[in-house]
Amino acid sequence: MKYIIDPRYRLRGWHKLPTGLYDAKKHEAQFFAPDLYRLLLQCDAAHEIDTDALPDKQREFMEKLQAVGIIRAAGWLDFLLPEQRYKTYPARYRRDAHWSITGECNFRCAHCFMSAPSGKHGSPSYEEIIRVADMLAECGVFRVGLTGGEPLIRSDFLSILDALQEREIDVNVIYTNGWLADEKLLDALEERNMHPRFQLSFDGVGWHDFLRGVPGAEERTLNALRLLHERGYRTSVSMCTHKKNAHTIRESVNLLASLGVSGVKCGSMMNLGEWAKDEVKDLQLSHAEEQEMFEAYIPQYFEDDAPVSIMLSGAFMYTPGEDHWSIYNERKCDENDEKEALSCGVLAHSFYIGADGLVCPCMGMADCGFADRFPSLREMSLSEILTDSDLIRYEYATVKDIRDRNEKCRSCRFVDRCTGGCRNSALIAGDDYYGIDPYLCEFFENGWDQRIRDAAQPAFEAYLKRNPPVRKDRTDKGSSISEVSC
Repeated sequence: MKYIIDPRYRLRGWHKLPTGLYDAKKHEAQFFAPDLYRLLLQCDAAHEIDTDALPDKQREFMEKLQAVGIIRAAGWLDFLLPEQRYKTYPARYRRDAHWSITGECNFRCAHCFMSAPSGKHGSPSYEEIIRVADMLAECGVFRVGLTGGEPLIRSDFLSILDALQEREIDVNVIYTNGWLADEKLLDALEERNMHPRFQLSFDGVGWHDFLRGVPGAEERTLNALRLLHERGYRTSVSMCTHKKNAHTIRESVNLLASLGVSGVKCGSMMNLGEWAKDEVKDLQLSHAEEQEMFEAYIPQYFEDDAPVSIMLSGAFMYTPGEDHWSIYNERKCDENDEKEALSCGVLAHSFYIGADGLVCPCMGMADCGFADRFPSLREMSLSEILTDSDLIRYEYATVKDIRDRNEKCRSCRFVDRCTGGCRNSALIAGDDYYGIDPYLCEFFENGWDQRIRDAAQPAFEAYLKRNPPVRKDRTDKGSSISEVSC
């Protein structure tokens, strides 16, 4: 029988990962063992495949491909579309880029780690934006989150969206303060058949203007969230907590839930940029104060029937409907796993492009003292950066790398309960990419993980009695077939 790959999928390869299948709807790829991929290459409506004669593993692979809708029996007139045929990209695979299209902003936030109030990182010209877009497409990076500064202040914002769409680069999230998220913008997005998620910031009922430095910011942000929900856009919110607004977390989360926000990420800000200035040091929560805030709020969160998905720094995570909650800080990794386990799993899939062309693992690293170690698009092409550069070496740092270069981690009695912590936090603490994450050290050394369990579990069990978890059916074809992929 002859088989054909569904038009949704494309045969693709990247540097050191040549056996990829790219999903043009989800804008991501999955990868297969070479023997299985050779079978996939033959699903072109031209080759005969006798599945009965295949070894068990390969036959099961073909059955799974059909079950999830990746392939089907080919008809008389079926053929692979030109864009589906095999193509390779001159870079390592990265699913996402987090891209600052400007370093300028219309707010004066007291906690901005990018120092956007002063426009420290500048704003690239439209021509520079197009150059980066071309490099992203050349490297097979087809999903971006647009941020700033404030991305919506660019007068050419819609032209940038058009340029990305022409290159088949999906804008899956827009990070904005919400001031300019209006009907006109949403109309323009819908004209382009674009429906990104919006991530806004909201820093506590009654305290948003205080931190953002602009009168009326709180009202405009809440109105933007209300409008986005009415128009069917998914929204999420980050909340920066400090000594003056910590008491508002419960009220703020419940208000955001009432506006249709799907998820809230809450925690104190990084000690970078504006937040590192002496005049705001009295506002900053210590790690212990933040922990106490979380311990007090978690039972309240479950009493309120878990109104949104939530992440409280690395101390607590939960998605409504799930049958368990988790502590992100606790990622077990023993000596058998440390050689292969990456210190940060996110960095294997994404990277950050700054408004000044800096390319680094994540946004918070763009303004630390270590930033001059990272490559720049003004000096190297993106394909060079994503093939063999310091960025790649840092992003692929393993748990073993951290433990080998950091005696405190190697000798720590909690060594098998974490992966070394956040590399951004390590850089803030001491400009050492392989250094310790002080917050994580405190978290385990002070028994905060157990305190979180003591605060969360009784309230969670009571919540589950009121709201039994619901099994979610997968209705979207093209779901993961990782059990037969490499």
